Amino acid sequence: MPSRMRVTVTLPEDVHQALSEWAEEEDRTLANLLSHVAAKAVRERQEQKKDKSEGDRP
Repeated sequence: MPSRMRVTVTLPEDVHQALSEWAEEEDRTLANLLSHVAAKAVRERQEQKKDKSEGDRP
């Protein structure tokens, strides 16, 4: 299993509340939800960059 890094994030109260509710709805911890959302965002960004670099080729 790949190593995992710990980070600290400061969130506005309303964002924290919304994320906590989302995590509860999905039966996840808040940390697990944030890890999942961040990983998904990274994959999407990598795909966008890949698509852009492929589009730049002659």
